[in-house]
Amino acid sequence: MTGRRVFLATVLAFLIPLSVQAQNSTAKQTRPKVLLIGDSISLGYTPHVVEMLKPLAEVRHSKGNSQHTGTGLAKIDSWLGDEQWDVIHFNWGLWDLCYRNPESKTQGRRDKVKGAITTPLEEYEKNLDQLTARLAKTKAELIWAHTTVVPEGEAGRKVGDDQKYNAAAERVMKKHGVRINDLNKLTRTFKPDQFTAPGNVHFKEPGSETLAQQVSKEILAALKTRPNAKASDARATALERILFGSCTKQDKPMPIFETMLAQKPELCLFIGDNIYGDTDDMSVLKAKYDLLGANSGFAALRASCPSLATWDDHDYGVNDGGDDYPQRVESQKIFLDFWGDPANSARRKRPGVYDAHVFGPEGKRVQIILLDTRYFRSPLKRGPEQRTGGPWAPDDDPKKTVLGDAQWTWLEEQLKTPAEFRIVASSIQCLSEDDGQETWSNLPRERERFFKLLTKTEAAGVVIISDDRHWAELSRIDEGVPYPLYDFTSSSFNQLHARGTPTRNRFRASPTTYHKENFGAITIDWQQDPQMTLEIRDMAGKSQLTKTLRLSELQP
Repeated sequence: MTGRRVFLATVLAFLIPLSVQAQNSTAKQTRPKVLLIGDSISLGYTPHVVEMLKPLAEVRHSKGNSQHTGTGLAKIDSWLGDEQWDVIHFNWGLWDLCYRNPESKTQGRRDKVKGAITTPLEEYEKNLDQLTARLAKTKAELIWAHTTVVPEGEAGRKVGDDQKYNAAAERVMKKHGVRINDLNKLTRTFKPDQFTAPGNVHFKEPGSETLAQQVSKEILAALKTRPNAKASDARATALERILFGSCTKQDKPMPIFETMLAQKPELCLFIGDNIYGDTDDMSVLKAKYDLLGANSGFAALRASCPSLATWDDHDYGVNDGGDDYPQRVESQKIFLDFWGDPANSARRKRPGVYDAHVFGPEGKRVQIILLDTRYFRSPLKRGPEQRTGGPWAPDDDPKKTVLGDAQWTWLEEQLKTPAEFRIVASSIQCLSEDDGQETWSNLPRERERFFKLLTKTEAAGVVIISDDRHWAELSRIDEGVPYPLYDFTSSSFNQLHARGTPTRNRFRASPTTYHKENFGAITIDWQQDPQMTLEIRDMAGKSQLTKTLRLSELQP
């Protein structure tokens, strides 16, 4: 698709959830508020951004031309006012790096030969640091726009200074964990006829519109993470409706997302094989994520409530892959970008995508623990023959791992965190018997280590959810654990299992398995003895498997 078509598809993906929300609520719908701060370049693209995002956000520009960082320091408080901004997209630079001479007859007194620079680079970096710190206090999602290109022949600006000032800005943004919109890279691709004149930093309408499309995309990406960014607000309220699932073929219809949206979830968990990437080519992997992101049902579901995600092998990048996947570092970045992790996310500062969050007040807390069973997992051992589920056989090698040392240490700390219920998401089944497929049973020492860790930490209320198998089932184990431990598997969102029958599993708690499209639903009743009901629901939202657990049953 062309850039414009991709942009329009992205807008459509946001329009649908907003219209659904409006239909489902009698309350007045308020659009998120977006502030643009910048010089005449931003004044040129602002009208286009306002129009592009009109159905989705209230977009305003700071009063007048924001000029240089010195002006910013003087006026930033008045620009921010008393508004609660959701997103702030900001830039200073072209004025700062401009040379001016009071004797010059050129417009703006520009003169890079005899003039003095407005803001020296070191001062610029210091000013920008102060401004970014001030903006961060708003708690808005911040987006820094790199300064656009300085063309040859510009009267008051030197070619290459834009890159020097952007490098300084990048250091500041990295320090504060702010995402960057690289408008400099974009404008370096512009043809001469997109500029207002040779040697002029300004753009004609088509150029401003192109800038607006990229600015709007970045703002949409920030708004896409807004449910997650505001998850701290959600954590104050006890969760009662959680949905989860896995295994999405990004190039096939996904009607199940509309069914899930109708359940009015308070939290959605995407626990693996969210796309089928299966490639070493990161441009291909990203394109497949983009295809999922452009699906209106998926976008509507994500916009309706906070969402959390981990990966399995196919969105990791290789079938049955582990720590030997050569693109795991690059794949992690693409994963985090797609799921909207902010620049200061812990997952951007360490290998692996494991994560944890606690929702709800004391006495009604739900902890979500997302494991990464891919990034650190040691190579599996092939058995002497192919079995029903695949080629893999148990391996008792004490040096092999599922989670890796750092994740194991982190998990122990998480299990000590106060919570009533704990939902542990594992992209592969933890309890099921090995029958050739991928499962924790392939590395039995690691599986036993997990059980022992539950005993050591005295973690109450643990329930495992898993995916991968393209069917749904419930497993249970009673030996070696501090209380009955359940593993509820939901898979797949939009694929039918080819064989139609499950692998052998002596830990199956119910003889019933479900082999059509499905998702998992967790309902919590916070009565005197809180209870959690686990369900597998089909394409119509009808329950196919059900298990209710009382918190009193899940105590060490």
